[in-house]
Amino acid sequence: MRIIAKVLQKATIVPDSIIEFDDEGLITGVFEKASGPIDFEFSGLLAVPGFVDLHVHGAGGADFMDGTVEAVRTAARTHARFGTTSLLATTLTAERDKIDRSLSAITEVIESPAHDEAAIRGIHLEGPYICRNRRGAQPEGPIRSPDIAELDHWINLSKGWVKQITLAPEIPGAVHFIEHASRRGINVSIGHTDASSSEVNSAIFAGARMGTHLFNAMSPMTHRSPGAVGALLADDRTYCELICDGFHVDKVVVKVAVQAKGVDRIVLITDAMSGTAMPDGDYQLGGTKVIVDRGTARFVDGTLAGSVLTMNGAFNNVQNFAGLSIEDAVKVSSLNAANLIGLGSEIGSIEQGKKGDITILDQAAGSVEAVFRDGRVIFRR
Repeated sequence: MRIIAKVLQKATIVPDSIIEFDDEGLITGVFEKASGPIDFEFSGLLAVPGFVDLHVHGAGGADFMDGTVEAVRTAARTHARFGTTSLLATTLTAERDKIDRSLSAITEVIESPAHDEAAIRGIHLEGPYICRNRRGAQPEGPIRSPDIAELDHWINLSKGWVKQITLAPEIPGAVHFIEHASRRGINVSIGHTDASSSEVNSAIFAGARMGTHLFNAMSPMTHRSPGAVGALLADDRTYCELICDGFHVDKVVVKVAVQAKGVDRIVLITDAMSGTAMPDGDYQLGGTKVIVDRGTARFVDGTLAGSVLTMNGAFNNVQNFAGLSIEDAVKVSSLNAANLIGLGSEIGSIEQGKKGDITILDQAAGSVEAVFRDGRVIFRR
């Protein structure tokens, strides 16, 4: 199969490029326009790698914590419409049996994906081992100390699909837990934390390699107390998630963070909740009412409760907020996340031998016109 579109090649946008896929959905070549049949014509539109979202709770009225296959499929299908081809289904702090139900449903979908869904590449456990004072939108009741046996239970229940976990490193037992999770191939992310910079450094030494939604729900940086923010920005071994919606992090601070951390270590996420791609109104997160209104999701007390951001919005925003080129915007919205979860050789860029995961964008309108996963159309406007 062959499609034609504008494609970024060696830092240059080449109009009328041909992307060719084989029968297995792998890219066999990217080259300038030539003779021969074209299956999909997108001249004037931009082809970028499918977006990779490592932190997403739901969309389309569904939450991954609903614990049903139908909810998982609805969320994955909804995000596909906005250019996401790969994601980590993200859970919330909850009692074990509720997380069990969520993981079982997610695992079932991972093993039998539908043709119109973003691929779920694994599970991100956000909590339950977090700081009560920095819980943000997480429920307080089920917060608990790190439990290696519980983590191993979830790894086994999900058939090894737990790929990332967010925890607070200052909690007693956290460092030993980080070492264990890292040995089991899980990306440990520091978040919902009141840790000092030295406590964050100890966690990084133990194997943590990420900061969950940088600035949000973590100890801030000041000129005499670097906090979690300063420690994460300063350490070259870590990546930092960033919610680029203009509400969670001011656009000026987005630019500062990108400049400080560098485009190879920033990972855009949505932190999207069930009200994403839905009309304004009342929804829920972790069993608590959330009001979606004009681009924000908040609890009744005004606390931000996840977001209604989509990855195409984040891709557009980071170019506007931080002045990034398309090449660098692709890194922070696709390639860096793919590398972080060990899939950089398969997804995250448009190259020969990689999966045909491609999003077609109308740059002027800022919209997604078509999405391909494994070389097959999963959405077309």
